[in-house]
Amino acid sequence: MRRAFTVIELLVAVVVLLAVIIATSKVFNTASKVASTGEANADVLQQSSVLEEQMRQDLERICRDGFLAIQCVEVPNDINVAAGGPLLNPQLPATELLRCDQVVFFTAGTEISARWAGPGDLVTSGGGQQARATMVRYAHGVQVPRLTTDVLASANLFPPVISRVTGGAGGLSALVPWTWIPGVNRALEFRSGTSSPTTTPAGGLPPIDPNQPEARQWVLARKTALLADDGGYAVFYPEPRDYVVAETLGPSSAPSVFGDLSNGQASPFPVGNNYRRWFWREARDRNWIETSVNMVPSQLLQSGWVDIAASDLDKVRRQIAPTLRLQDPLDIGNLVGYVQSVSLPWSIGFGGSPGAPLGWPSGAGAPAWPAGGQIVGIGNNQQLGTVADFTSQRDRIMRGCFGTPANGTVPAVGLLGWPRAEKAVTNTDRKTEMLVSPSLLTNCSSFRVDWTWEPGTGRQTDAAGAILRAVTGLGFNAGNANNVWSMRGYEPFAAAPWPEIEVNPSTRVSDQPWFGLPDPSAGVLLAQDGAVMPFVPHQNVFGEVANRHMALVAQTVEGIGTGGASPAVTTPFPGQDRIRVYTAVFGFNQDEAYVVTPDGTVVLRDDFTPWPTQIRVTAVIHDPRLVLDRGREVQFVLDVPKRRKD
Repeated sequence: MRRAFTVIELLVAVVVLLAVIIATSKVFNTASKVASTGEANADVLQQSSVLEEQMRQDLERICRDGFLAIQCVEVPNDINVAAGGPLLNPQLPATELLRCDQVVFFTAGTEISARWAGPGDLVTSGGGQQARATMVRYAHGVQVPRLTTDVLASANLFPPVISRVTGGAGGLSALVPWTWIPGVNRALEFRSGTSSPTTTPAGGLPPIDPNQPEARQWVLARKTALLADDGGYAVFYPEPRDYVVAETLGPSSAPSVFGDLSNGQASPFPVGNNYRRWFWREARDRNWIETSVNMVPSQLLQSGWVDIAASDLDKVRRQIAPTLRLQDPLDIGNLVGYVQSVSLPWSIGFGGSPGAPLGWPSGAGAPAWPAGGQIVGIGNNQQLGTVADFTSQRDRIMRGCFGTPANGTVPAVGLLGWPRAEKAVTNTDRKTEMLVSPSLLTNCSSFRVDWTWEPGTGRQTDAAGAILRAVTGLGFNAGNANNVWSMRGYEPFAAAPWPEIEVNPSTRVSDQPWFGLPDPSAGVLLAQDGAVMPFVPHQNVFGEVANRHMALVAQTVEGIGTGGASPAVTTPFPGQDRIRVYTAVFGFNQDEAYVVTPDGTVVLRDDFTPWPTQIRVTAVIHDPRLVLDRGREVQFVLDVPKRRKD
């Protein structure tokens, strides 16, 4: 009788057991991968729902007393490879293009500051500030997790305001989502001094690395600026006068949603204090109007420590479209000194120099447009300059929102259109929650915004419903001796003359065109593209052509190229000419396409910018553990509410 297993039997049992274990492990591994993928997809779906719901809520509350601006930025995946850096997204080919688009608009309705403010945290009140109007910005956020109040404790309690980045071939550059500078000669410049990776400057400021994480770790931010006044920083606000408290607690709001490049070391504040150090490049006060070249986004707001600006929609409008007093009033006929002030916008010629406003007297004996006329500051609260120094509404909105002027030159200052937004902070200071609150999505490698007009947008009729005829005044004659034609609204891909196209929809291509940074693969075109707005004759009447007016309006929205440059598309980042930028600006005039002069002439307004009827958002979202290597692309379309008529 056998009492034990043989060696062969034991070996067979072990082999069988190993086979079972291997098979079971494969099953568990597969199940784990399936579970992880399911969790990752659920996480992406949840994030996409948050983005869509938040943007939909904001657009439902959009305030049409402000403006709307969209800037599309296309960045090659290998933008840093030439400098020895990594791909922005290592899971994508080097030739892939990532999008870092931005959209800025204003909302109406109550919004509360994200900052928890206990008793005494604000200078005059206990926090919980509210506003009835808010500037909302959707954009990728830049991350500098080491730059918190803890690292500045040796200096004082003022939060750091990011100025720019030092190092690299470009010397000075802006802080953007794709910032990557090789070697050790790189640093984030903030507050009043420049931090260095090898030395510690005066004041004990430590070195801060400005390099950004890979694209799959990018944050998509919703940065708000409540248009209110919390009674904060005493330098900008006359009350309170308690400078000791102001110095101890620091600012609770910015003086404006816009910054001022001229407000640097040439500060208007007394030399005996250091206020100018902490608010270098902020607006001088809440009512200051600077020339166009000095407009940038508020660095205090973009640096993340506050979400309130001591402003309102009227002040925003006065910044974008100021009334400028001429030093030498102009004569009109026998009226000496009749023209004493001009208001934006005025015509901006193809060469970039301002031309006379539409409706300005023309012909022999007409007054010359004061292109070089000196402007007298109104109430000593306006920067001196010439008419040309204040350019157009479009240029001022581009500079004030994105730091990207129409001429394609970006100033070397930090942040610009991309606000600071952290995933987490490493200290317990309640103020630092302001750095986390803008973070909407924590893993978003691409954010894209397109827009469109519905058919008929921009159509203007008289009281009887007839389409108005107007003098263009914009250099388009098309052989019409009278230089008149019927104004027509936007007719996408019109293929037949009127009235047939109005009664037979089959003559119009049904596909919805989308406008933005041109992308043939996605079917995105320029709104001014002739394929979108063909010049179709109206009932075969000579000189009356559909879409000519709207093509001009599209150029007002998108801009036009000069010197052979592509219309509406620029390469503004110095040393990075592969980065393409497109900006669509929709200003204050959404409804009035024309003005009627005293002699009864109908003249088109060159500030007419009807707003989009829809916005399309496309984003690539990743799960926090990066289980989905390439993430998931989500897309949704949002309606832009029309202006309510009383």
